[in-house]
Amino acid sequence: MTASFPVRTTRLDTPQPAAQLVLVTQTRTSGIPREETFGTGTRAVLHELGAALDTQCLLVVHDQGRVALGRESPSNETKETGDGRQGTRGSATRPRKGAARRQGQARGPRPAGAGARIGIDLLRAAYEVQVTALAEAYPSLRTYPDEDGMWLLAKSSVIADLDREATFLVALPYRADAGPRAWAFWTGDSAPRWIGPRHTNFHDGSVCAFSPTDGAWHEGGDLRTLLDLYSVWALRHLHLEAFGRWPGRQYALPGGDPKVSAYYRLIECRGDELCGCGSQSRRYADCCMPNDQRQNFIELAATFSNVVRGGFATRKPPQTVVEVVEGARPPPPIKEVHLQLGVRPAGGA
Repeated sequence: MTASFPVRTTRLDTPQPAAQLVLVTQTRTSGIPREETFGTGTRAVLHELGAALDTQCLLVVHDQGRVALGRESPSNETKETGDGRQGTRGSATRPRKGAARRQGQARGPRPAGAGARIGIDLLRAAYEVQVTALAEAYPSLRTYPDEDGMWLLAKSSVIADLDREATFLVALPYRADAGPRAWAFWTGDSAPRWIGPRHTNFHDGSVCAFSPTDGAWHEGGDLRTLLDLYSVWALRHLHLEAFGRWPGRQYALPGGDPKVSAYYRLIECRGDELCGCGSQSRRYADCCMPNDQRQNFIELAATFSNVVRGGFATRKPPQTVVEVVEGARPPPPIKEVHLQLGVRPAGGA
């Protein structure tokens, strides 16, 4: 018997005019595809959703984080875009016009960057008041507040009939401009397995699902939208695992020396994926790859190493985070794994 899920109003599509938009990012892991992991039905669903991301088609997010193809729906449902990015400077194709809402819930628009003006007490209140609604959307939710912020631990089903779920551990600081930081693991089918490394941040392996400056989500914004963004990010990882390619729009490290982005693309992007420059339609092989390959690879690698100390090997979660997901310990103080770092880690999306 198939369980029924209440339909959520969060929607995901590519850059098309909409009253409200939320940008979603993409990430990829470099592992060898494991086709035997998925049954025929699951592979068919992943293929269909991946094709939708590649062609800028509409997706929707249901309760419990289940992602599906978009259908015709009431006009007051919130739309999201199927692309976005998070990186050293952060950017997006288009700004979101407002925070995500559920059907029948009216919300006013929230300007980009407004979170910087919210004080600690206001952020605390903004998050605490949402816990009940967030638990309705993600029933597995557990919260762990401390003096510096709130931890969220929640599971997402990602797609129907999957043999595992994605577990997200999210640090929500109350300090303005710090932004959330999250880690994701596959759980349920075996011991917890970190989801990465593609489109996770350097130096701590945290989820790279959107940029704070993109308008995808704002400090103090709807926490259901935040977890929905992470659920779509996990879906892209499933597609990568099943078919060996990242679906939808993606970016290398934005900003800075173009040699850094060129090296990143050569290492991370496949020729049949949308180009890591952020193209909406051109594959890497037909876009930046020829120029990237003409450059001196050793020089590119040296430049990359000077900018990203430790390189790709630094994309792994802190041991304390792993132990929390394993159930070996409660979450540590947020300042120990987030606030003391001072700056956001770099990552491509």
